[in-house]
Amino acid sequence: MDTRIKPTIRIASALLLATAMLLSFAAAPSVRAADLTAAEQCDREAGSELDLERNRAFPAVATQDIRIGVALSACREAYNQNGDARTRFQLARVLDRAGEKLKSLRILGEAAQNGHALAMVIYGTRLAERGEAEAAFDLYQRAAAAGNVVAAHNLAAADRDAVGTRVDGALAAQWFERARTDQLQ
Repeated sequence: MDTRIKPTIRIASALLLATAMLLSFAAAPSVRAADLTAAEQCDREAGSELDLERNRAFPAVATQDIRIGVALSACREAYNQNGDARTRFQLARVLDRAGEKLKSLRILGEAAQNGHALAMVIYGTRLAERGEAEAAFDLYQRAAAAGNVVAAHNLAAADRDAVGTRVDGALAAQWFERARTDQLQ
């Protein structure tokens, strides 16, 4: 075979392969923002890595990586459409990131009241900071009963330090162990 033909064949083969790959990607279904519901867009833009209730179809978003404009729009629309506990939690998360602390706290309270475990933990922490330790302790208990590891850790610390309850070293040790065991799973 002529040596001038070999490079041409290699280039043609590479172009053919690249074209086939591009066509296979084009044929594969893709998830575009326009194809998602508002709740799914909110899930995609604001799902927390600590949220056991998060929509696992989308990767978790670190707080500092929340795209405020996109997430705020999607989560507000989802909140107005159905306002389920997860959507409320995610909207509160975005509002907090955007610096709207009072709105965030109000909606976080709604999410906690509607049974979102991580919202209960975070709202409980905010209540404890305001001196409402008993209410915080109650939220930690409810969230820990739902299997939230952060809540189990907070309960352990509350039992150890008498925050909203009396000092109970044995119970604190049990909660710390549960939090550690659950975290490893």
